[in-house]
Amino acid sequence: MAKSFLSIHRPDGSPNIFLFSLPRSGSTWLMELVQTQPGFKTCDEPLDLRNPFVRAHSGLTEWVQLYRSADLPTIAAYFDGFCRGSLHFMDPNPVSRYYRPVTRRIVFKMIHGCEHRLRWFADNFNGRIIYLIRHPIAVAISRESYPTLLPMLRTEYADHFTARQLAAAEKVIRHGDKLECGVLSWCLQTSVPLRHRQDDWVVISYEQMVEEPQKIVEHVCSRLELPYPDRMLRWIDKPSHVKYKSDQATQQVLESRDAERRHWLVRKWREKVSPEDEMRVMSLLEEFELDAYSPGELMPDAHLMIS
Repeated sequence: MAKSFLSIHRPDGSPNIFLFSLPRSGSTWLMELVQTQPGFKTCDEPLDLRNPFVRAHSGLTEWVQLYRSADLPTIAAYFDGFCRGSLHFMDPNPVSRYYRPVTRRIVFKMIHGCEHRLRWFADNFNGRIIYLIRHPIAVAISRESYPTLLPMLRTEYADHFTARQLAAAEKVIRHGDKLECGVLSWCLQTSVPLRHRQDDWVVISYEQMVEEPQKIVEHVCSRLELPYPDRMLRWIDKPSHVKYKSDQATQQVLESRDAERRHWLVRKWREKVSPEDEMRVMSLLEEFELDAYSPGELMPDAHLMIS
């Protein structure tokens, strides 16, 4: 493959970064900002099993494998290939921003599966963790499908939840609408990482990244010892390469420096959801003992805000 000749990965002991999030949460934007730092290359969605190249190189073919302990050796061998520099099929395009022919570190964007294994990735692949969250309704109405929803409930991952929570989940799957299923998927994917959050993880929100980009960039660079926050800030107003998934109005605002226009990115989901539906689906967060967002509020709760 041509990419193996265009990119050489020579790790020097500097930690990799595992950026865990959910689809449509700003993860591509943040991944590309981290890539501005010296020595980094990106690895974009290495566990998206809808990608035939991921299935071919990983040996993983079913979503349930991302939640079963029996498949850990397969996952470990796969990521070891990236970290040693023997796997190149997800290397960045040579014409992309901050392409480097020789790299030393990888920022992995992880938005599908293994939500209970953040610490495992950090411990086994010399990694630091960024966990990026976004309002559950904003995520739910932006997603087209929830491929890991049933696998989370049909594998050992379900052991992280009480019988009452699992019964509530099954009720939503049988009788709920698309919005409820989206928020349920958000709850299942988010509750385990937040419950087992470690002190050395960097936990930030899409909303604060939009509203206070300089504060978030400085926080991320300080916590992860990234040397050039100015490079991130130079690109903070540049839409990610997946901006095509956003409507035209969103794309225009992404390129704006106007604070009020940017605030619209945080509140725009309310144009599509009634107050009654908001209250209805937000009750799922209470069922799953999640205090990340509160009904009626756009921003995350205070304990998830960077001061």
